[in-house]
Amino acid sequence: MPCTITLSAIPGRKTHFGMTLALTGKSLDRKTIEVVSTVNDIRSAVADFGRAVHEAHPEESFYVSVSIAKGCRKPNGYDAADKNDGLGERTYLKMEETAPCPATR
Repeated sequence: MPCTITLSAIPGRKTHFGMTLALTGKSLDRKTIEVVSTVNDIRSAVADFGRAVHEAHPEESFYVSVSIAKGCRKPNGYDAADKNDGLGERTYLKMEETAPCPATR
């Protein structure tokens, strides 16, 4: 069943414990896609959107957030793909550089 999704590029970083996202700031870009039917459609849309944002902001580290419009049903397999990064949302997250502890110098 077709649905509408919104993709947002949220600045963030990978850490040794997971990831940190700048949820209160501005996203780097946002795009609404009117009709998607399968998880593969969403995966393809995330990849295309991520590439475009990366080309516009090559130095930025970001997470691609996928939001499904209210009233739309998620495609079969969406939850499993989302949980296991099967949509490619974390592709453009860079590892956070850790600073050495001043006490260990």
